[in-house]
Amino acid sequence: MKLSVKTVGVLGALLVGTWLAVACNTVDSLGGSSGSNAAPSAGRRNAARLIDVAVNKKLTFDLVQFTGAGTQNRCDPLGVGGHQPWPSRIGGPKTFAPNLANQVSEYDWVGAIGETEYCLALRVPHEPLFPLQFSQVEFSLRAVNPWAYGHLPTQDYFMTADGSQADFPSNADNPALRSLIDLNGGDVALVVIGIDFAGAPANTLATMNFLGPTGWLVFMRDNAYQSGRFFNIAGALKGAPRALADTPSPHDDGFFESVQVNGENFDAHTEPFANTTPLPAPGVCAGAPTRPYAFVDLSNRNENFSNGPGQGGFLFVIRKEAFLGAGVVVNPNTPGPAPAPVLAGDVMPAPLSGYNELIIPEIAAPNETGNTHNGPAGVHEIGWSVFFVHSS
Repeated sequence: MKLSVKTVGVLGALLVGTWLAVACNTVDSLGGSSGSNAAPSAGRRNAARLIDVAVNKKLTFDLVQFTGAGTQNRCDPLGVGGHQPWPSRIGGPKTFAPNLANQVSEYDWVGAIGETEYCLALRVPHEPLFPLQFSQVEFSLRAVNPWAYGHLPTQDYFMTADGSQADFPSNADNPALRSLIDLNGGDVALVVIGIDFAGAPANTLATMNFLGPTGWLVFMRDNAYQSGRFFNIAGALKGAPRALADTPSPHDDGFFESVQVNGENFDAHTEPFANTTPLPAPGVCAGAPTRPYAFVDLSNRNENFSNGPGQGGFLFVIRKEAFLGAGVVVNPNTPGPAPAPVLAGDVMPAPLSGYNELIIPEIAAPNETGNTHNGPAGVHEIGWSVFFVHSS
């Protein structure tokens, strides 16, 4: 999975409180050598080096969406400012131990609702020369079919000889559960808290800002396949690096290129830091939202939101204005290495969410009689990337 891995000249400067962290390191050995693709196991071994997966090391994840019911407030997703929290899309916060030490594990199981299972991948680009005071972590959340490739429900999703068990999107009998979010609903917030980093740094900062044109930060797509159609979310560019690769190919990847928001477009479309505040303040905007995205650093807290020096965390908000009415890009290709704006002719309405499980040999779904009520359109994968700065 490729989210943001090649961040050349990633970070000019980050001013946090009274200290300045400068990261001008050039990431030039992704995949083991410039221009090559790393095997998934290599990337996960590197993640195991940077993320602590020892006994009792856990993190908490949730996906919440604003519905406007009760006293919910668009500036207060977690309800810490005296409002009701936004309801969870995955049945509530999930605390789990990431399984990054297992080289063949691709996605950690985080929960299930009906015939949909939710799994989350955390990985770090294969970059042996990356300074240990910096970590770049890629996240991929998927709503998947629990009966693919012999997968055992409630277990992690593995890479097999046939491919990843997490490749097949949910086809639940309840169509509303097939999508990670309600495409016609309100703002969405991704919450991660309590990432333990190797070496136990004293302080950690999380950011998605200032990562420049080569940092690819967020996408949504309509299924979990490598060639799945990417949603034309606010600020997205076509011609981004292909999915599932650690570094852009020197060749034109054509249909397999992705559509993502890069660092410069994220900066242009995200709330200014001055408009966001960390817990215990309300959080992601001052008065009313002004941009399609907002990011709040929630580091130095553990998986229970208690004091956790050096642990990583954040709240990333995707406003409804970023995806409401957005179609999917059917031609992500752009000649040459430079990304390009998505044109009107590249976009089609989001397709209905569903497929006939009976004709897919890799799926053995029980009690299925055929194609079950295609639609509505859905988001089966959200990918995003966060940059962490550590200090002693």
